[in-house]
Amino acid sequence: MRARLTMIFTAPIHTPATGGATYDFGTHANDFLVRREQAGATEVFTVRVPGGGAVPEHVHTDMEQTFVFLSGVGTATLTHGTRRARYTCRPGDTLFVPTGWQHTLAADSLSGVTYVCVNAFLPDRERVGDTAVEHADLVAPHFPPLSTRSSREEELRVALARAAETGFTTTPERMVPADFTAFDATLLSDPSTYRVRQVGPFLYPTRVAPAPRVVGVREADLLHTASAATGLRVFVEGSQSPLSVKPPCAASDVDVLVAVQSAEELDSARLFAPVLVQALRHLDAEVSVGVIHIGWLGLPGFYSAISTDPADPDRTWWEADQKSRLAEAEHRMRNALDRVTDPVWCRRLLEQSQTLLECTEQALGEFQISPRWKGYL
Repeated sequence: MRARLTMIFTAPIHTPATGGATYDFGTHANDFLVRREQAGATEVFTVRVPGGGAVPEHVHTDMEQTFVFLSGVGTATLTHGTRRARYTCRPGDTLFVPTGWQHTLAADSLSGVTYVCVNAFLPDRERVGDTAVEHADLVAPHFPPLSTRSSREEELRVALARAAETGFTTTPERMVPADFTAFDATLLSDPSTYRVRQVGPFLYPTRVAPAPRVVGVREADLLHTASAATGLRVFVEGSQSPLSVKPPCAASDVDVLVAVQSAEELDSARLFAPVLVQALRHLDAEVSVGVIHIGWLGLPGFYSAISTDPADPDRTWWEADQKSRLAEAEHRMRNALDRVTDPVWCRRLLEQSQTLLECTEQALGEFQISPRWKGYL
């Protein structure tokens, strides 16, 4: 047995969640929080698996592993000889992987899955790599490239359906905050038969019966005519949009968005909103008008927003077949997901939104993009 690296440990270690050095395997990435060379028998790192991707199957002979899931939903598969186990892992879950078990972790969430891995080294086993980077360099060649995108239509449809949902998972003993990919209803049910209902600050899934859309080309023309004199751009969004993967139900609102770029347009839009409600007063549905920054249309939650202007290419989606509409929804969602991975683009959009609202708050150490839009009204 070769000699192990030995050190004298005199101080605790604190690493911010985003402060770990990254090792990118191609299939997934590890952010080292506590390296093996910094401790006697422990190693800690964050694992990030992209949406539709997976950590390739592998086995450890020198350590036990414990995974603590932070975000997203993943499927862990473990095998040992003829024994096989499979687990769905959600935020807050813990998974123990014994030495000698082959294991892999696939990201079910379109946004990927993140978990903390704690390695506990066995004192009677030879370590594979004395340092964190040495170990990664040794195992990386054995990880073949895997696709990080799923092409299965049903997976995409469910992913799109849950893209704007958020909430809590509950058990009899506890309530666990979860990210917006974690609802079983959105993962396991037909997206056309459920909605997320809101009661004050609480959101929960409930089953509904799909209903025909009440908004079509005629209603789009009414909205455009009402807005023509203002110069404001008006969009139909949500389940009444032909690009929505979730058809409306009996209680669905008609979501209308007014897009603005300046404080002057914002003031006009707020005054103009009741006119749009009146334009659709003949509908047997509640009309909800939101005023948004034009740049928000590039975010994932707005993939279904289409213009009411007859001259806009969006008009074609009212008449397109279902396959074409789904392809367009996929295209928009993928573009939006690419945008929100660009921190410069996100920061610029935040600053534009602050300017529009005359928000002078500068002490911003961090921010996030909400999966649900809340307009300026």
